[in-house]
Amino acid sequence: MNLLACSSHTAFFLTLTQHTEKSRIKMRRLGTLCSQSYMCSKYVNVTPISSFVRHRTGESPQLVLPSIRFHLVLIPIRFKVHKLASPLAFTDLPPPVQDGVLIRGDNALPAAKHALSILDGNNRFGIKIPYLLLTNGGGVSESARCHKLSQQLGMKIDPERFIQAHTVLKSVVHKYADLPVLVLGGKGNTLRKVAEGYGFKHVYTTLDILAWNRSVCPLHDHTDEERESVKTADFSKTCFAAIIVFHDPQNWFLDIQVMCDLIQSGGILDGPYQPKHTRKLVDLVFCNPDLVWKSDFDRPRLGQGAFKEAFQGVFKSLTGAPYPYTQFGKPTEATYKFAEQMLRGQLVENSSLDSVLVTNKSNPFVPPQSDNCIFV
Repeated sequence: MNLLACSSHTAFFLTLTQHTEKSRIKMRRLGTLCSQSYMCSKYVNVTPISSFVRHRTGESPQLVLPSIRFHLVLIPIRFKVHKLASPLAFTDLPPPVQDGVLIRGDNALPAAKHALSILDGNNRFGIKIPYLLLTNGGGVSESARCHKLSQQLGMKIDPERFIQAHTVLKSVVHKYADLPVLVLGGKGNTLRKVAEGYGFKHVYTTLDILAWNRSVCPLHDHTDEERESVKTADFSKTCFAAIIVFHDPQNWFLDIQVMCDLIQSGGILDGPYQPKHTRKLVDLVFCNPDLVWKSDFDRPRLGQGAFKEAFQGVFKSLTGAPYPYTQFGKPTEATYKFAEQMLRGQLVENSSLDSVLVTNKSNPFVPPQSDNCIFV
């Protein structure tokens, strides 16, 4: 896990190296990195961590990103001489960290907890450093996830600093707030409540549809728990505007069947199949592109990205072509822009910071894949 903290003229690189018995901390001075005006002029995405700082003739010093699965997202910051600027930081820990960069199983990693305490003001400058926790996980509300994480870490994690794979949907809820949407993934009624918390007013699940007409998927029977989560509705005339895969689906067979039915009938489940050139498009949104993820099992497990591939394979076999979709989650540009806006909110609230600049818009930064990361 790497943490970069900067004063007006000097950069320090904090390396938290994980060991079998314990984690140790090494700090080494990188020397003068910043000019008096800018931390960095643009986002850079190059390879080895050994060349973390690169100087090029006629250009400002640039921060260099490792090409491995961990990454650094930087927001250029303007600051004045004799005034401390907010440090930029990133942190990530390698496999086999089960739940990302902060915990392993149910236990907090000591090095991660130490790093967060530094960001929270326990540093040589005595300033609180704005940061975000970003993960492709999800399936519960941000407040529920932060409550559990706070207990594990022994320090408060605010939902305003936490972004899950589906949190970015807050930025598009205005398009679907008053329209019926089909939400996939999660257990029982959990993600319906999350979606409603974001502002979606008409949220349904495939279990609702199955309860309406069991012949939709006669090979699946509701469990008692699933039956309790059902929302009764008449889907014979309900026109769905979007299918949104919030989290990893629990029943691929049922979900793919309903998706194919809705899309081919223009959003009305009980409607006739329509030719491709005449049918109304139903928006399809995925929140996590990860093909696989790591669990306690010794081999990778299939993730939401695998579900997407399964659906597209079936749909292409039925219709001759894959279906267009919108992809959110790391490492998509949309998710990083959403994270940047949230981070800007923290920067504005921090009186020790000057204005934040956005540069190099013609070449958007798309970082390499990583399980989890911390933006600062």
